[in-house]
Amino acid sequence: MPGTAIPKLLTVGLVTLGLLMGGACSLLDDDSNGDRLTVFGASSLTDVISDLATAWESAGGPGLVEVVGGSNHLAAQLRDGAPADVFITADAALFELLAPDRVPIAVLDRFAANHLVVAVPIDDPAGIRGPADLRRTDTILVACVTGVPCGDATFERYGDLPLDSYEPSVRAVVTRLALGEADLGIVYATDVAAEPRITAAWDEPPTCPCVTYAAAAMTDSGTKFLDFLETDQARDVLATHGFNREAAPSGSS
Repeated sequence: MPGTAIPKLLTVGLVTLGLLMGGACSLLDDDSNGDRLTVFGASSLTDVISDLATAWESAGGPGLVEVVGGSNHLAAQLRDGAPADVFITADAALFELLAPDRVPIAVLDRFAANHLVVAVPIDDPAGIRGPADLRRTDTILVACVTGVPCGDATFERYGDLPLDSYEPSVRAVVTRLALGEADLGIVYATDVAAEPRITAAWDEPPTCPCVTYAAAAMTDSGTKFLDFLETDQARDVLATHGFNREAAPSGSS
């Protein structure tokens, strides 16, 4: 269901606990979580957080309960009182919009960066060849809605495109492409690296506007995870998944 956060219990492996429905029935309120850290993460981090969890645990950290979803939806859950030790987002401005009693106690800014890529299904049925195809009227083009980081970056780079569908998160765009429900879409470079059913539509150098990630510690325990994100071990995991430490040069291809 679009916009619904998905909690996962992360130990050495990854176990999906089910859908986080919010309110009193939230799985995150389960006492069995014990001393585990609860990490809210932007949906574009879905594929990397499990590997970060493994590295974190191998360094002696406790298990993680991961909740992934659109940054705006996660921020709304935090404002509504959902428990979290860490909030990782591609929109650091959301930290300022949390309720007064949810102000972060520490923030790690710009610890990773991502850039946009035009992607197509692996078999490219529409024969996409270059930027001019973004304006074709005989294809299905999907991208994130503005108001979320991937949508704002898409509009800044490509302008007002003739989109056929506005998706609530970059994961939704990836899903449409992977299922063959769209001919081309705008996603992150890390999505192309992680999803074998899609590929870059054409070769283009990393170009900004980029999305940078920030992490906020909501509890004292969360500050330890922020420290971990600055270690070489965490940086290696991020690099393996295609995240950059620094943003790409500005300009357009």
